[in-house]
Amino acid sequence: MNNRKCPLCGCEEIAMGKQSGHGSMMAVDKFSTGSDIIAEICTNCGYILSMRVEKPEKFKPAKQIRC
Repeated sequence: MNNRKCPLCGCEEIAMGKQSGHGSMMAVDKFSTGSDIIAEICTNCGYILSMRVEKPEKFKPAKQIRC
């Protein structure tokens, strides 16, 4: 995984994980089902190196409809 290294324990075995369901990220003031969260996790100590939403396009502002 791109030679990533855990800053906590030094382990180089980093795996991907997904938080979904009720733990998904929701946009503020927007009716949407939200997006699952993808994380890079140290397989030795469990430290989370990074987190990001799987579908960032769900957080863009809605396009305005012109009359």
